[in-house]
Amino acid sequence: MRDKSPDGHRPVDAQVNQTRRRLTLGTGGLAAAMAFPAIVRAQPKRIPIAVVAGLTGRAGPWGIPVNDAVRLAVEQINASGGIKSKGGAQIDLISVDHQSNPQMAGTQTERVIQVNNVLAVIGNVTSGATMVGSAVAEKSRTPMVSTDLGDSLTQRGMKYFFRIGAKASHLAATAVDFSEAMIKATGTKPRKVATMADDSTFSQDAIQGAIARIKKTDWDVQENVSFPAGKVSDFLPVLQRLKLSGVDLIFHALFAPDGIQIMRAMKTLNYDLMASVHIAGAPYTPEYVENLKKDAAFVTDAVGFVPELVANNPLLANYANAYKAKYRRDLDDQASLAVTCVGALYDALERAPDLSREALTEALRATDLQAGGNPFVLRDGVKFDQAGDNVRAKGLVMQLLDGQQRIVYPADIATTKPVWPMPPWSKRT
Repeated sequence: MRDKSPDGHRPVDAQVNQTRRRLTLGTGGLAAAMAFPAIVRAQPKRIPIAVVAGLTGRAGPWGIPVNDAVRLAVEQINASGGIKSKGGAQIDLISVDHQSNPQMAGTQTERVIQVNNVLAVIGNVTSGATMVGSAVAEKSRTPMVSTDLGDSLTQRGMKYFFRIGAKASHLAATAVDFSEAMIKATGTKPRKVATMADDSTFSQDAIQGAIARIKKTDWDVQENVSFPAGKVSDFLPVLQRLKLSGVDLIFHALFAPDGIQIMRAMKTLNYDLMASVHIAGAPYTPEYVENLKKDAAFVTDAVGFVPELVANNPLLANYANAYKAKYRRDLDDQASLAVTCVGALYDALERAPDLSREALTEALRATDLQAGGNPFVLRDGVKFDQAGDNVRAKGLVMQLLDGQQRIVYPADIATTKPVWPMPPWSKRT
């Protein structure tokens, strides 16, 4: 019988059974408990919180860092005395894999709410899964703090949903702003422009944001390509078509496996671009660089976080360094979103008058954190508007240079100058 989840922790059923075993006392156990009532009363409260993410399947490159980041932050909170305003209450973290299946995200969210009686959910990694999972949490009046960026998530009038990162359309606009600035600076206008996006909720929200922003330029848009995520076996035909049409600037919104396949096809076709610009997609995942190696160079991605952001901030660097030491990889954009979810919950738990879901929801709504407001707020700070969006979340553009994510936009935080246009394949070593 399998008793471990994909991340090495007990799945929900095993945890529930284990809890039941702890609560079942024999005669001796009952007598011992009655003999030492003060010891039982002195134990700190436990606060169950769940992270429901895709740890396997196509969302794995995002879900695994999310789960790892949350777990490390919770370990540090518990080790430092727990939730002090609640008598040192310790957080019980329940990790659940929805296997990159939106319907399972809903089912698993419902299970941890009903079976484990969690106070809050962090989820669900990929906007499609979160569309389903957040609806379940809303129905149960359970706050969900999310890493997901699809615009549509906060357009449903929900009371219990809170988004940590910038909306997809905001990141898309950042990507186009960057491209427009580079075209102006270099005087190299693209011949034709195209977009490529899979059919996931986030990717469609992101690419529609890019298309809306591109309409404000004088660029010639050749084609907007949409395809089923993870189901295209060969991108050569569509890329050949774009190449023959003269497209030399492409905006992408897609998962890592498709992004890897597309770049390999471009190399096969000797397809040279002015720029390959992504929107919070494939390039920032370790999987992208590990598979493409040098062929990933010069690709850009509009995200909210890169490891360079913590270099000059000791408070933020403490967590990032601990993350790298524990998991042998840098804290990435998705992981930074996840740990900031914990930071917001940590702050709200300390301020909430009691440990009810309603009290926690109201405390979340009143959140007003600057970056570094506690050791787990690693981005731009957190302040939610009425829709549940974080009004302090911002975007930046990173470029993959020598295998590293380097900030190239905006200029006031850039750590290096961007390489624009991309070198042709024939001149790469």
